[in-house]
Amino acid sequence: MQRIRVGSLVPGMILAQDVLIPRTGVTLLPMNTVLTMEMIRRIGSFNIDEVYIKVPERSNKEKNEEILAPVMAETHEKSVAAVEQVITNFRKDSFTQEAIEGLVGDLLEQVEMDADLLLNLTHMKSYDNYLFSHAVNVSIISILIGEQLGYEKEELNQLGVAALLHDIGMLKIAVETWRKTGTLTPEEYQEVRKHPEYGAELLAGMSAEIQAVAAQHHERYDGSGYPRGLKGSEINYKARIVALADVYEACISDRPYRERLTPQEAIKLIVANQEGFDPNILKVFLLTMAIYPIGTFVRLNTGEIGKVIRVSKNQPFRPVLSLYFDRQGELLGQPIRLDLSADVNHLLYIEDTIPAPEHKKLSEKVATAFSHRPWG
Repeated sequence: MQRIRVGSLVPGMILAQDVLIPRTGVTLLPMNTVLTMEMIRRIGSFNIDEVYIKVPERSNKEKNEEILAPVMAETHEKSVAAVEQVITNFRKDSFTQEAIEGLVGDLLEQVEMDADLLLNLTHMKSYDNYLFSHAVNVSIISILIGEQLGYEKEELNQLGVAALLHDIGMLKIAVETWRKTGTLTPEEYQEVRKHPEYGAELLAGMSAEIQAVAAQHHERYDGSGYPRGLKGSEINYKARIVALADVYEACISDRPYRERLTPQEAIKLIVANQEGFDPNILKVFLLTMAIYPIGTFVRLNTGEIGKVIRVSKNQPFRPVLSLYFDRQGELLGQPIRLDLSADVNHLLYIEDTIPAPEHKKLSEKVATAFSHRPWG
């Protein structure tokens, strides 16, 4: 049981004691009531200062998340480490497609277990292993797009392998260049633009499609890409999928030379440049990521701030949130799960999304306060 100011009440909290109307002893709301915004306003209208709420119990779904998410987080980290080991030790005489297929098989299992939890994990970034975490996350996003396109497991595996290896050509470029914090010189820029060709060369012993993805993931549907300026159907179909996943993941990642965009800002940027992407793949991608993508911090019409942790294709404007901040902007003692699609929350809606600078500050506060919750 916890005593809390009425001004800090959040929809979804549960009363631990009856709320009485002052000076009358009449019960306004009974114990065990799940508070809605309308109820909170009603309590406030009687000039009640504080009420007692229950420390929320976890639902079965949340309990399952508590068990599954740390396992998936550990597997995600192991995948990044394994990709780093396989790619950095890349040798034509020792590298086999089976090694990378095993890693993709693990990712496919995680997607099947809980795709939303997995998408939450793609927001865990590190400068030190960016190239490898980027490869894993691009593979995950590509697989999710492939699923929506109707790919069977074998084809999803092929897509995942190609996505994991799409940037392997960067290994032929000096580390100092692709980790540079400042502006690249014209010579460095031209060298970086060669990494698709380098990748295709390194993958010469693998399938033609994997080589094509490495060679063409920077080509654009309208012909504005590189290295060959291919357009439309000239570009391998899986390369078109990976191209979109690559841009999105790069946008939501911190880089030494720029801060990350929010997921929604990244999607807006992609839509603003939609000519560069296959329209059918873009449509599927937008349906997969939803209007409020997982990882987006949003502000409700009542002032609370939370992060999108699950999305619904049937109700894209009403995702599941993990509320972290009350109406005063104070961090809650414990996150509150809020399903906007539930009937009891019909008066609540997302008023706006949090812009990038504040988004990053909120992410850091949440990561510090709730480090035991890597899934959101």
